[in-house]
Amino acid sequence: MWFVALKHIFSRKSQTLLTFFAIVLGAGGYVIFSGIQLGFQEYMIDRLIERSGHITVSTRNEFITAQSLKGYFFNDAAVRWLNTPSGRRSYDKLSSASEWYRKIRLSDDVVAYAPQISKEAIATRGSFSQNVNLVGVDPVRQLQVTNIEQDITAGNFRSLNNGNSLIFVGERLMKFLGAKINDTVNVSTAAGTITPMKIIGTFDTGDRRTDERTVYASLSTVQNATNSLGEITTIVIRVKDYTKAADVATQWNRLNSDSVESWDQLNSDRLSMMGTQDIVRNVTTIAFIVIVAFGIYNILNMVVNHKMRDIAILRSIGYDERDTEFLFLVQGVLVGIVGALAGLVFGYLGCSYIETIRIPMGRMHMMISWDIIIYVKAFFLVVGASVIASYFPARAAGKLSPIEIIRSTI
Repeated sequence: MWFVALKHIFSRKSQTLLTFFAIVLGAGGYVIFSGIQLGFQEYMIDRLIERSGHITVSTRNEFITAQSLKGYFFNDAAVRWLNTPSGRRSYDKLSSASEWYRKIRLSDDVVAYAPQISKEAIATRGSFSQNVNLVGVDPVRQLQVTNIEQDITAGNFRSLNNGNSLIFVGERLMKFLGAKINDTVNVSTAAGTITPMKIIGTFDTGDRRTDERTVYASLSTVQNATNSLGEITTIVIRVKDYTKAADVATQWNRLNSDSVESWDQLNSDRLSMMGTQDIVRNVTTIAFIVIVAFGIYNILNMVVNHKMRDIAILRSIGYDERDTEFLFLVQGVLVGIVGALAGLVFGYLGCSYIETIRIPMGRMHMMISWDIIIYVKAFFLVVGASVIASYFPARAAGKLSPIEIIRSTI
């Protein structure tokens, strides 16, 4: 049986090669397309999670409405507004940072946390100036909850604790100010306080806005420069399982007046976009597989029509319906398996080359996912399509009887 199947396969070399190449392109195309898209998504999620932490506790903004002011006037009497109240109440600091520290330390879900204070300021050097976000951090704790160390291009981030008025700036910001390492820039706050600060390091996150407008300093440096001693505006938290960060954040959010959001809640729009990309990838995958399946079906269908005399001979010497079905089914499956394996190799080589292509963003080269699941899915999808596409011609061949074949050829 296997000998006859292989004989049929090699007796029609051009048709077999066409089918083989279609399967290789289908499997390889799926691997390359999925590798590129999932690689980009993995990079984005890694940046979303590891750059900003798993959970962020920040000051709450409350929007003013007529309902929010109920009871403030005339002892709960009915109030008719000529102009509906609007605006918001914003808070400069967390309601109780010490209470948050206590709660975080008692939580079994938390791995590490880092307090921050963030203030708007203006960085000036000579005639050059730039609006910046002055972020005060505990360098040691910050490195425990984010991957900022990977973005450092000069200096040691822990050195922020070596003295007052020391800062790390984005490389783009340093170019805007015409500065270099060890230069001093003046940082002006909203209250009019001007503090000279020394650049001791730089970073490059790949995010243009962040690199142009972010300045890191120690907590004490920012608190002193902004006259906000003891104030904390944000606590960044790292948990054991980032996929459960939303559950922890939702639970804490109900119990406090501050805002608590997980990484996925903060970036719901970007994650929704990634979901759309997954739909596009799945639709494209289906198109690949359908094309492969139709190619196998058409070629095997032609083989059945061309091999009717062979089928008649096989049936007359004792091959039953199942044997005949198996003979043609195994031809499609063999070509499908070999083509799928070759397609995986083709996809791997294609991804290896694409990863070397340089791009002006992120890691400065194309991001590729090497998840083994991509290759497993590609193999089973292509082989599965081969089995389904081979079944119908094989079944048609199995139903043919020697008498019908003889009558049709007379």
